[in-house]
Amino acid sequence: MSVVRREALRRWAVVGAFVAALCATPVALAALPAASSGRDAAEQLRRVLASGGRPHEGLIEVSGSLGLPDMPGLDEATGPLHGTSRLRTWYDGPRRWRVAALSTTGERDYLGDGDGLDVWDYERNQLTRVVGRPVVRLPNASDLTPPSLGRRLLRLVRASDKVTALKSRRIAGKSADGMRVTTGDSDTTVGAVDVWSDPSTGVPLEVHVLARGATRPALSTRFLEFAARRPAADEVAPRPARGLMRGTVDAPDLLSRLVTFTNLRLPDRLAGRAAMPGTASVASIRGYQGGFASLAVAPLPPRYGQRLVGAAQDAGADITPLRLPARSAGGSPIAHSGEYLMLTTPLLNAMLFHADAGTTFLLVGAVRPDVLRTAAAELTP
Repeated sequence: MSVVRREALRRWAVVGAFVAALCATPVALAALPAASSGRDAAEQLRRVLASGGRPHEGLIEVSGSLGLPDMPGLDEATGPLHGTSRLRTWYDGPRRWRVAALSTTGERDYLGDGDGLDVWDYERNQLTRVVGRPVVRLPNASDLTPPSLGRRLLRLVRASDKVTALKSRRIAGKSADGMRVTTGDSDTTVGAVDVWSDPSTGVPLEVHVLARGATRPALSTRFLEFAARRPAADEVAPRPARGLMRGTVDAPDLLSRLVTFTNLRLPDRLAGRAAMPGTASVASIRGYQGGFASLAVAPLPPRYGQRLVGAAQDAGADITPLRLPARSAGGSPIAHSGEYLMLTTPLLNAMLFHADAGTTFLLVGAVRPDVLRTAAAELTP
């Protein structure tokens, strides 16, 4: 072999070794042992709940296996809850943030400024301003970042829930403290919530939600890349190009817009749960708080209610009569009846209840089906 050829081979060997080292670096970082901060579960919980003002940015992977069927007009809410998707987030604070839901054909951005929400759909070349901040609404991609989901879930912790520490692990190249909330309320389908957080900031880096009795999460979200720094201003609020179609709405999702066509008054208590503060009793989705066993109710316009019933039946749901307790009017008992469709998943259950008065209600929550049946019976006049 000539000296020239030996020298060329040696150079290529050096290049190959360099490339191999670059490819192996992320794997090697992930394999490094995680260092524990030594904080107990109670201190981790406190720090996570106090981390809302900590700026950060990064790339996120969301995995869901809830098995929800496709429902008319609700794909934005249900889509991220099954399959795997990726998000990118730039978080300057609770009143200034951006989350981009990434896809193979583009992205949809959610930009919060404290007074409302902007939804920027790149494929449709459309920017929509959502005015106001409703207490109860359908979820979107911005709710599924580890910080947002982690803090939202940990705010539901009650005295009957058990909070314990988990072994530290490496997430996005960083050591993260771990904690588990084991639910104590038998009404909820949530068995446990695991949260790993950044020891220096308390920001959640990975969140798992496990159904009762399950060993694998039904929903997980984690950072693939994470930086605890303030993002650049033009990343948080990029300037739209000229020619972008613009619009303004006062409801963030299809369901919120639909319920404005109803005038049914919802009760202040339902299935033993008080209505969430700030949720109106008329023409609104109303939430009823019960920790992890909370639920939401929405009265639906007749035509849309029929569409949902049809979609649920196509998904395999059976119509079941609901026997309701007799009510008295003028001293005489009056029989009430209704029927319902129940959509069950390991974590989230939903009921479409059609009362004999002609109203269709959507009831949904991480609760046992019996809780939804009880709530439906109490919704009849």
